[in-house]
Amino acid sequence: MTAKEKSIELPMNTGLFVQLLFGVFFVSLIIILVVALTKTKKKTKTLNSVEILADELDRHKKEGIRLREQLKRIVSMDNMFFSSMIRLTSMRDPDAIARELKDLVVNCLDPKGVAVFLADQRNKRISIRAHYGLNDNWLPKIVYELDNKGKLGKAGVSFTKKHPISKHEFAVLGMIEPFPVFEPDICYPIFYQAKKFGVIALIREKNLDEREKKLIGVVTSIAGVALNNTRSFEEITDTAHTDPLTKLKNIGYFKELMDNELERSKRFQHHLSIAIIDLDKFKEYNDTYGHQAGDHLLIQLAQIFSKHFEETDTLARYGGDEFIVMCPEIKKQEAARILGNLLHDLEMYDFTRGPKKVQVTFSAGVSSYPDDATSSVDLIKAADAALYEAKDAGRNTVKVYQPKLEKI
Repeated sequence: MTAKEKSIELPMNTGLFVQLLFGVFFVSLIIILVVALTKTKKKTKTLNSVEILADELDRHKKEGIRLREQLKRIVSMDNMFFSSMIRLTSMRDPDAIARELKDLVVNCLDPKGVAVFLADQRNKRISIRAHYGLNDNWLPKIVYELDNKGKLGKAGVSFTKKHPISKHEFAVLGMIEPFPVFEPDICYPIFYQAKKFGVIALIREKNLDEREKKLIGVVTSIAGVALNNTRSFEEITDTAHTDPLTKLKNIGYFKELMDNELERSKRFQHHLSIAIIDLDKFKEYNDTYGHQAGDHLLIQLAQIFSKHFEETDTLARYGGDEFIVMCPEIKKQEAARILGNLLHDLEMYDFTRGPKKVQVTFSAGVSSYPDDATSSVDLIKAADAALYEAKDAGRNTVKVYQPKLEKI
């Protein structure tokens, strides 16, 4: 090979080498880029996974906080519920029980309106004793007379049947509400065994779920027990204040009530009159017809006397054959007139129990605050003094106390 040929071959080998070198570099660069991109994608994917995990943890944290708050609210509501139940069982005032029921139902069931009805002693009518969301001007009008079957409304039907009454059940019965201003959605009765006490009426657009139905069932049951305890306590108290023979108030209760009424008269500057009634010749009646007949006479007279006085007056048995009556906001002359009419009407009754007739009459003495005395003790003394004057005047008469003028 000539020198010229060698010089030509060398550049050709060098160019090939450069091309190879460049190819290797390019391939290496591509590999590096691919590796870098792969790592970037993995890193991005890892970052995305971390963010998703962080978001999920944050969501769980918020959910946990919400559940804890909800649990606190449930625990708080449960505590309030049980506290109310305990308070209910210890209450003795029907109005206080009604208010506690109203607050409990409002807090637990979130109604638009609540009315707690309680019945009178004879179960002749039910009226609202506590309410929420109702117009105060409606209340005196919303009284259900239970003898009027056509105007019982949902509350009256629920009370008489001792069963919850909803709009649907009420419509099935073919009845309408007697008061357009009051349209409850559901009514629950309050009772204990055979005794009926009242109704809770709810205004609530959403139907009660099973838990809420059980809750109000428990509430009305406890309320029934509380009202039964109240009624029993009243009966025991009334027995302690009642004369066992005539069923009038006894003198102990009368004096206690008289002290309170006298304080009220002083505060509002009202008159207060009392009268002592003593039967004439009661011993003769007993000797003629026997002591059982005498007891029966006292029972009859207690019933007759009661009809001649107002509900605001208080008639009591003073002891033996004596009665005492208190008439608030009445002057003694008016009280004496009422007793005079009673004495006159007594002539129409025949109390004869055998062949021998014994006329039944009485003598009475009347006094009043502030004319004759300012204390209950002195008022009774003044009435007693007037009674002795009636006896001295021949019995069968009524005398008004006249203060004696002191000699100068």
